[in-house]
Amino acid sequence: MRILILAAAMLLSACGGSTVATATTVAAPLPREASGWVELEPQPVEIDGETLTATCSDVPGADAAFKFWARRGASNNLVVFFDGGGACWDNLTCSVPRLAVNTREEDGFYKAELLPGDDPNTLSGVFDLDNPRNPLRDWSFVFVPYCTGDVHSGSNTATYTDPDTGETFTLEHRGADNFRVVLEWMRQNFVTPEQIVVTGSSAGAYGAATHFAPIRAAFPAGRALMLGDAGQGVATRDFLQSRNGSWRYQLPESVFGADGEVTADEDIVGMLAAHYPDDRFAQYTTAQDLTQTAFYALMGVPGACRAWTQKMATDLSRRQTAPNFRSYVAVGQSHTILRSPLFYSQRSGGAPFAEWLAAALSDEGDDWTNRACENCSRPPARCQF
Repeated sequence: MRILILAAAMLLSACGGSTVATATTVAAPLPREASGWVELEPQPVEIDGETLTATCSDVPGADAAFKFWARRGASNNLVVFFDGGGACWDNLTCSVPRLAVNTREEDGFYKAELLPGDDPNTLSGVFDLDNPRNPLRDWSFVFVPYCTGDVHSGSNTATYTDPDTGETFTLEHRGADNFRVVLEWMRQNFVTPEQIVVTGSSAGAYGAATHFAPIRAAFPAGRALMLGDAGQGVATRDFLQSRNGSWRYQLPESVFGADGEVTADEDIVGMLAAHYPDDRFAQYTTAQDLTQTAFYALMGVPGACRAWTQKMATDLSRRQTAPNFRSYVAVGQSHTILRSPLFYSQRSGGAPFAEWLAAALSDEGDDWTNRACENCSRPPARCQF
């Protein structure tokens, strides 16, 4: 059983209210003129009476140091990108981290420390800033890496027991706290962006949803788009309850009510779209995303491939009733698009993905429509889950 679970892990981790802060410099300021990527190491900062120190998971063998990247673009527009890298929520999944010493970077259920591939200088897709087809090439960027196993949404120090060794260890599920620190730096370095894109891939897609409201509170002017890349939110009730207990999942009270730590199985993206009718919301996925399907299988769902595809299609149909939501469903089983050359070659439902995103960013958005490959809702003929 352990061997089968480890095999699944190699697929899975391929997938990352008002605030008062003391007057302190969180990290080095960003140059005021257009610049390349700047690597930033945040200092402890007091926010709402609490001193926050950004950190990675700090599990045994992992480097706890956290940093993020940013660049100043030529336009007064801003992208906030949350990176991906798996997730963990119980003794089994949290005992199999992805570390720099692993033979392969994709080993492990979740990224436990920052890896060389986290540097946005190494990425393609929307990070190819010299490509004329990139609708975000002139924008400023904040790149939020991921190393806490909680889809950027936790605020908890959890204790787990390795099922093989019986040894206990702690894990800093501090993704939500880390971004609170980054957001304070953003307040100090960006004033009034004309347009904002809040986005992320895999685990980062959930981070984009968690933090859209705080970002809008910090930057209320202009238009905003939230784009979730390969994070459809298809999950079981048991998983959601386990996740909430392990991570203390942080959802903004302004949208989700006073008990913002917990959600049963609400449609987070749908609720955001309803709360922000003047902003736009979008999701991208392939029809049989193998990584998302593998996580669904880990949650104990029989026939996970077919079940995930059917639930994904049902959820999208419901969200599509909102006038400010659109989706793009591509053929195949690949996972994520924004960091990949696939960003420029993907074409489904008659529209190249890069052009579909450009339409979402336009003032009118007339060409921004729901796109899907032919027979996208058909479950795969073969599936290992």
